[in-house]
Amino acid sequence: MYNSRIFELLFTLFKSMSVIVTFAYILSRLSSVKHIFADNFNRYEKIFLTIFFAILSILGTFLGIFIMDAYANIRAIGALMGGILGGPLVGLTAGLIAGLHRFSLGGFTALACAIGTTSSGLIGGLFYKKYRNNEMDFKNGFLIGVFALTVEMIIVVLFSRPLAQAVELVKIIAIPMILSNSLGIAIFISILNKVKEDNQKIRALQAEKVLSIADRSLPLLQDGLDQEAAAEIIKMIKKESQVDSVSITNKETVLAFTGTGEDHHLAGEEIKTEASRRAIEEKKSILIDNKKEINCNHQGCQLTDAVITPLKIENSVYGLLKLYRCNQKITVLDIKLAEGISNLLATQIKLAKLSKQAELKSEAELKALQAQVNPHFLFNSLNAIAASCRTQPGQARELLIKLAGIFRRTLKRNVYQITLGEEIEFCQDYLSIEKARLDKRLQVKWKIPTELKDTIIPPFIIQPLVENSIKHGIYPQEKGGQIIVSAQKTGDQLQISIEDNGPGITEAKIAEIENGNNDRIGINNIKERLHSVYGSNADFKIKSAAGKGTQNIISIPSEFLFERRKAN
Repeated sequence: MYNSRIFELLFTLFKSMSVIVTFAYILSRLSSVKHIFADNFNRYEKIFLTIFFAILSILGTFLGIFIMDAYANIRAIGALMGGILGGPLVGLTAGLIAGLHRFSLGGFTALACAIGTTSSGLIGGLFYKKYRNNEMDFKNGFLIGVFALTVEMIIVVLFSRPLAQAVELVKIIAIPMILSNSLGIAIFISILNKVKEDNQKIRALQAEKVLSIADRSLPLLQDGLDQEAAAEIIKMIKKESQVDSVSITNKETVLAFTGTGEDHHLAGEEIKTEASRRAIEEKKSILIDNKKEINCNHQGCQLTDAVITPLKIENSVYGLLKLYRCNQKITVLDIKLAEGISNLLATQIKLAKLSKQAELKSEAELKALQAQVNPHFLFNSLNAIAASCRTQPGQARELLIKLAGIFRRTLKRNVYQITLGEEIEFCQDYLSIEKARLDKRLQVKWKIPTELKDTIIPPFIIQPLVENSIKHGIYPQEKGGQIIVSAQKTGDQLQISIEDNGPGITEAKIAEIENGNNDRIGINNIKERLHSVYGSNADFKIKSAAGKGTQNIISIPSEFLFERRKAN
């Protein structure tokens, strides 16, 4: 007789458990609550979970079977799952609510069942962290159910009177309740794991979409977010997000619009919606769920729902991204996608601004450094011409004309990178001034391969070194000397050498010069400009030995060789 009653109970409770699990499965697939079953919870979501699992637990009582003035039930499923999913507080509260409901129904097991249901919620909460760490599966869920229901059976025996009736009840309901509740919990956990897996796949897909948009939008944002860039970006966003329409605005006007309604939502129009103004003022995403808030006066406009997300740069709103749908609600996934794209676009815009600022700063620094060279060069050239004025006035006049031509060409060009060939021509004009003073005492050889003359270099990096060679290598020698200017490509480096056969300099002096501890404006300036343009990829070295002359070597990485950049 016991066996037939046990099997009858087991079959009935399995059917009831199926109802609970089916209800939970359907609810878990609804997009509006799906994320609650997989994400971290805020305060309001925990309240929702508490109420949900309390109701589920109470439903387990109503779906039970009245037997021997008690209920064989599946109430523990709701309480246990509340604790496993929401933590000890959610489980304890849901179990307590369902327990109080059971207590209100009366019976000799009322108090025991109330305590047992509350204990199940608390037991579920003890396994909360295990579930959050993805360590729960079907088997774990089943074993937790067996443990919790065994505890409930013990509580029934301990707190129910008469004792003999309690023992008799447990003999009949223990196996059906333990198996049905445990199986329900195991299936419920499997459902939640599937929801988590689906959410992870969706997030991975969203991340892929966002990163794809960010990667392709970066080149478009180099000059900032203008109408042309916005038009290209929203086409990418529409394709990836599969919404009906996409728009990007600044804080006043629409920059671009694509999709349904693009025939009357035009670029250049002022922002119309109150929701847009709220998004700018409150600096947060705003959801539009009715056509009235779209605020479009066009009779045939089909747009009904939208999410508006601000493009925030350093807590200031730069513009807005809007995703629209027609006769379809904006989903949580749409909102998350829009916010992800907005954040990355804002970051890209910020990076483009910083890059532009760095470029402008670099140009300003280079111009300042170049401005140091021009007066330095002018001062030395005028000294050379002044010396010729006393002995050869005609030649001095020609040299002044040549000097004026040099500066006219430099000012007109207004560049901070020129070709190697142009720099050589510049040096030759300068040397024509110096030769007027030194005559045959100065000999210059050029070893510049034709194929390297179009190489791009900063201006005034050879002339100051030639000038130093004349001052420190040629002048000190009564018979004069020779300067050799050469260039060659070695591996991935362009090497420019300025070498003289003068008296040379000591190692201590070389160290002083290379460390910048000297008053040589020309060399210090060259080193600073090379560092400004090429960073640590460029090198400047001095080789010298007493009585064997001095060699200055500039090394520039070849990756920079053909990048001419003009100052703004």
